[in-house]
Amino acid sequence: MRKIVFIILIGCLIGLSFGLRYAWKSFPLISAYGAKIMCSCVFVAERTESSVNRQELDAFPINLGTFDVDRTGNKVTGSIFGTAQRIAIFRPGQGCTLLAGLDESTVRNQPYFVPNTPEWDQDTVSWPSGNKINVIIRSELRYQRIQELIDIEFEDPVKKSQLTHMILVVHGGELVAEGYGNDHEIHTKHTSWSMGKSVMASLIGLQVDKGMLSLDQTGIYPDWTDDRSQISLTHMLQATNGLDWVENYGGVSDATNMLFLKPDAAKVAASKPLKYKPGSVFYYSSGTTNILSKFLRNQLGDERYQKMPYEDFFYQIGMHNTIMEKDASGTFVGSSFIFAPGRDWARFGLLMLNKGNWEGKQILSEEWVNFVTTPTSVAPLGEYGAQWWLNAGEVDSPENKLIPKLPNDAFYAGGFEGQWVLVIPSEDLVIVRLGYTPKKEFSIEDFTLSVIEELPKNN
Repeated sequence: MRKIVFIILIGCLIGLSFGLRYAWKSFPLISAYGAKIMCSCVFVAERTESSVNRQELDAFPINLGTFDVDRTGNKVTGSIFGTAQRIAIFRPGQGCTLLAGLDESTVRNQPYFVPNTPEWDQDTVSWPSGNKINVIIRSELRYQRIQELIDIEFEDPVKKSQLTHMILVVHGGELVAEGYGNDHEIHTKHTSWSMGKSVMASLIGLQVDKGMLSLDQTGIYPDWTDDRSQISLTHMLQATNGLDWVENYGGVSDATNMLFLKPDAAKVAASKPLKYKPGSVFYYSSGTTNILSKFLRNQLGDERYQKMPYEDFFYQIGMHNTIMEKDASGTFVGSSFIFAPGRDWARFGLLMLNKGNWEGKQILSEEWVNFVTTPTSVAPLGEYGAQWWLNAGEVDSPENKLIPKLPNDAFYAGGFEGQWVLVIPSEDLVIVRLGYTPKKEFSIEDFTLSVIEELPKNN
């Protein structure tokens, strides 16, 4: 009997030890994650607390947390059973930022350089730069059928449970169909998650096109005085830099530590040593993109760095309602934290479909668009270019590709929980799908095939 009691006691102690270890490591992450999500969804996307709790923060273990919104103080405090308190603050024009150990007043008092905003009203201008939609084109039967495909996603009980927030279809340059649901509408800003990587590539591309940066330049991060000094800008963009990084979101990892627990995302990622020779291995990495963001900040200086994305890019293509959020050190978290309405994301896709041209003005050079959509040689399925996912397929077996039934020329900006800006040049098509679908029930492949089926066939 004593032996059984002893074994039970040891088992309880081991369980308690494991529980305490889990809480010690995970509770701060849960608090920080929830505070950041609640802050951005409430203050940037202008949604209600109940909506965010029902959707983004409903799953275990995030739902263990309490996330208190202080609308007067423009902040959200997250905690788990009153412990592991973490705070995210909102700053107009800059979105939400986790303090991650820094003093609130210090972060709030960081210099903010306000970009010059467009003076014209988008609602008085036709698509794509404006919001006036061609209703005659939309009335065509083929586009009405596409609209019905979208409506099903929000009306069918099974599909509605997948929590799609927005779907938009652009064909022949026109926004031919769109739909919104689950507490989202036309003006609601939506998180990018990793679609932000493709935006960051465009910001780098602007500087390369101007000759300010070179794809073969090295010395990307100031502290890299060892072999990492040979990492080139191309290596960084193509995620072949060879850094010893773990892209995992199942708990405390390199990626979650960087995004939610530390004040300087780039510093976390740049501290990693080399694991592979630069250029030899493709490894998808959010850390890479945030190093690129800091690199751009160092190159431009703070004022130009803060204004450039808006004045030189977003506002040039009608993305008037897009916001890039910063970490506590003042660097854009380009890997993950960009908020924009569905129409702005559709404009981004349309720019890429048109090889960087926007209503006759070349915003990004064709050479740049070709570069980012050309597979890196070490991506086995031809699945990655430069911060864009590709459907090119294996060199000798092009049918072996990421999305088997879609055309090989398809490429996309993709994000956690089902974010898509899908571009298919051969179909003159852009599809945007945004939502909260961590279990991946939504099939971009099936939906896109259904859309293509309604389009006129090329003879």
